[in-house]
Amino acid sequence: RLVFNPWVLSGLAAAFLASLACMAAMTKLPLSHAYPFMSLAFVLVLFFSAVFFQEPLTWPKVAGMTLIVGGIIVSSQG
Repeated sequence: RLVFNPWVLSGLAAAFLASLACMAAMTKLPLSHAYPFMSLAFVLVLFFSAVFFQEPLTWPKVAGMTLIVGGIIVSSQG
């Protein structure tokens, strides 16, 4: 029954789509530009866990997310 749970199926579909997007990005972009964007997963997990699972969005989490996004911006410039 667990395999047919909508949450599990949507997670599997999201992982499959993410792997396709990752492969497409790795073939089209230089690795030094594409790979830092993989850390956006941390930002998306934080956002969607707050939206869908009502997890608390605290200031330390927001500060960490800001640092991650700042790191992505800095690393993608070079």
